[in-house]
Amino acid sequence: MRAFHLPVVAFLFVVAMLSACAHGQDKTAHFVAGALVSDMVRREGGTPLQSCAAAFAVGVAKEAYDAKFGGTVDRGDIWATGAGCAITYRF
Repeated sequence: MRAFHLPVVAFLFVVAMLSACAHGQDKTAHFVAGALVSDMVRREGGTPLQSCAAAFAVGVAKEAYDAKFGGTVDRGDIWATGAGCAITYRF
């Protein structure tokens, strides 16, 4: 597994700080988690589609965990996690 490049980590940090003010810490954490998962999948050789699918899968898994163990289920969290792949998606 390759290490994260400094520009990616710095960009994620800036996005997290700016979006925390606008959307709350929970959505920011989901977004950053999705971006990190997506970046890891891409660095391990995954396609852009696979990296976004992995980000959404993590979001779904987290909400399934919340549903099973008494957490608050929020479909917006799934979308926030999946949206994290936009940082690593190459158009």
